[in-house]
Amino acid sequence: MYQDEYFHVTMPTVFAREDAPWIKEQLATLPAGMREKIAMAYAQAYQEAFDAEPVSFRQQNAARRMANRRLREFCTRYTPAVRGYTSLPPRV
Repeated sequence: MYQDEYFHVTMPTVFAREDAPWIKEQLATLPAGMREKIAMAYAQAYQEAFDAEPVSFRQQNAARRMANRRLREFCTRYTPAVRGYTSLPPRV
């Protein structure tokens, strides 16, 4: 009946609370076997960007921007390929 509402998505260890619904949505587009690996990569990118920003009040924004951008780019590139939506490159 409502099968899409009952799947479990492993969340990253560190993330902004406000981004949780979006992160779940993005991770749900990936195959179940990849979700945990990508969640760990998200947490690592978040922590690296957080630690790299020297100004304390900019740390969370820098971390969110970096980690969310990486997740968005990965999902938009990987999801169509895994579903078979890719095509051969044009011949020159």
